[in-house]
Amino acid sequence: MRKNKLLWIILLVVLTFTSCSTKKEQEVKHLNDLKESQFAVVTGTIADQLVWSKFPKAKCAYYNSPLEACVAVQKGIEVAAAYDEPILKNIMAQNPGLTMLPDMITVDNYGMALRKTDTRLKMAADSLLDALKKDGRYDAMMARWFPKKGKPAPMPVMKWEGKNGTLRFGTSAVTEPFSFFNDKQEIVGFDVEFVSLLAQSQGMNLEIINMEFGSLIAALNSQKCDIIGACMTITEERAKSVLFTKPYYTGGIAVVVKEVQKPESNPDVKLRDGSNLATATVGAMTGTTGEKYIREHYPKATVQCYDDIMDAIAALQAHKLDYVITAYTTALKVSNKNDDLEVLPKEYTDEYAAIAFNKKDVELLNQVNKVLLQFKKDGTLDTIIHRWVKKDKTPYQIVPIPKVTTGKPIIVAIAANREPMCFISDNKIVGLDCELIERIAYELKRPVQYYDMKFSALIAALESGKADLVISNMTATTERRKVVNFSEGYFVNPQVLLTLKDDATLAATAEKTTFINKLKDSFYRNIILEKRYLLLWNGFKVTFFIAIMAAILGTILGALVCMMRMSRSKSLNIIAKIYIDLLRGIPQVVLLMLMFYVVFAPLNIGGVAVAIFTFAMNFAAYVSEMFRTAIESVKKGQTEAGIAMGFSKLKTFIYIVLPQAIQRVLPVYKGEFIALVKMTAIVGYIAVQDLTKASDIIRSRTFDAFFPLIMVAILYFLLAWLLTLLLERIQWSVAPKKRKINSK
Repeated sequence: MRKNKLLWIILLVVLTFTSCSTKKEQEVKHLNDLKESQFAVVTGTIADQLVWSKFPKAKCAYYNSPLEACVAVQKGIEVAAAYDEPILKNIMAQNPGLTMLPDMITVDNYGMALRKTDTRLKMAADSLLDALKKDGRYDAMMARWFPKKGKPAPMPVMKWEGKNGTLRFGTSAVTEPFSFFNDKQEIVGFDVEFVSLLAQSQGMNLEIINMEFGSLIAALNSQKCDIIGACMTITEERAKSVLFTKPYYTGGIAVVVKEVQKPESNPDVKLRDGSNLATATVGAMTGTTGEKYIREHYPKATVQCYDDIMDAIAALQAHKLDYVITAYTTALKVSNKNDDLEVLPKEYTDEYAAIAFNKKDVELLNQVNKVLLQFKKDGTLDTIIHRWVKKDKTPYQIVPIPKVTTGKPIIVAIAANREPMCFISDNKIVGLDCELIERIAYELKRPVQYYDMKFSALIAALESGKADLVISNMTATTERRKVVNFSEGYFVNPQVLLTLKDDATLAATAEKTTFINKLKDSFYRNIILEKRYLLLWNGFKVTFFIAIMAAILGTILGALVCMMRMSRSKSLNIIAKIYIDLLRGIPQVVLLMLMFYVVFAPLNIGGVAVAIFTFAMNFAAYVSEMFRTAIESVKKGQTEAGIAMGFSKLKTFIYIVLPQAIQRVLPVYKGEFIALVKMTAIVGYIAVQDLTKASDIIRSRTFDAFFPLIMVAILYFLLAWLLTLLLERIQWSVAPKKRKINSK
């Protein structure tokens, strides 16, 4: 009986769980569907009172901003969010997964407010609004600031005469798209553009005063402002103390809910059109605008970061990613050279690439901006852009660039793997960025010296003083502006998505080319074309040199540390132990960047020297413990016997202990040495062109994700194999038994 009862209980629990798990998400279509639901509202607004006036049984949860309220709805934490309709529209355009209900809680008008006595300015504002609606400029403003998808467009450049004084505009720059800060930390928006046009029409300058929304009316009536606006609703209560212009926007308190995803007709078919971006796995370069955009606008998407865009492309082609977000120019070149990839048409950003400068070097920034302005006016910049940015597969137009050979060089940090902006061709750094900075340098009468490094290390090179400026298709984001200065923008390179073509297209492409033909083509493009084998050979020599020198120096330093570790001096022993623990505990890439960008930053020491010293320090920490263990493994009786035979302690160590210790340490030393060789692959972070960096350069030109990696893997294997043979030869020569057998 008990067993039957227990079975019924288990069955009931299973049925309950199944019914809950299969319950479909109910779609909300009208306000009346939310009579007893919980609304997300913004603290300090009257949205909660308006919700309760319409639905007395509803509940309200409070958030600090409308964006936070909408994200809560998007993630399913809240059922609905209530706020001003134009603000919600702007949030929806940049955050997929939300939908606005057709009926609103209230219908309101928005306008600018002036002092009660300032009827002249009101008439001017009303006349301007009528003129804007009549000549079509109002519609253009609406399209600019209220796009259906994506961010608002950049604000037009405004100029004022200022003959009739200054118009002071009070606003609260947190009401996108009416009034907000753009990426250049400038206050822009619909309200700002309208007031700018008003100042122009009155022959006045414009001064924008940012403050809390609750302080606007008080600032207006105390004559600290002449006009105020920030998505301000025209209400009877406010009209008692201020004078409103004609309404320029009709909206109200609207409600957004989570958009119910419709099931796909065939769930086995993988979407590759960008519609599933909100939940997709997206690859991006570390620290780029694309990475930031996906994290901000698609919080549920999985972002995987890579130091090189070709690593992301390789992951995409291996079906590890759904999309790769990158600059349009890069995506275009990749798709042109990979038949299995395509660029989706949607553009996700429209920000300008700019040149970055150290915060302290304002003089150089001003000089470059002056030349840039000149290039924009005389058409030089447009000519450079048209020469390098090509939608077809036509070759680049290489033209001679005048150069200065004397004087203090401008040290330019660059990531030369971003064709056509900056890349290596015929062992020279070329591209749009390169031509631009070389022409600017010529105008400044200074030569150019490049530092080619990983994109993620560019800002560090600038801050540490290793470079004077950075030009590498770098977008001037808000975060970057906190640590470096940026020039005027010189090129709009939107972020777009790369993805694999559909299966039918891939199959058709695969039939056209055989494996042998692909291999021949890859060999020619990656090795023969433009003598790219020279890049690999030079990189091989640099890797070999760094590894050998670091091993020699590290062995000597390791022997000294071992002596300190085995010393009777307590202080020397502690110092050696701290050194060993510290060096073995810090990741190599972190230690390398610290040494280059911090410790040796004030000194004019090249990357190769820093790499040798850094790897030697790390190698010494490991081999010192190997030496100590090997020496201690030799029995003390042999040392005592040597001394009894008349040897000094030093001779006893050299002739008796050391040979045995070397014989015992070599097998372990050999493995650590090979690990050192492979460890040198990270020197690209400090602008050293080693074997791995050479493969990155080749991949950035051929956009072949795999063949250069296979080549480099083979070369590293050959290098490690040759060095292993060398160490085995040494090991064989010091082995007493083998020497004895050989002598027989």
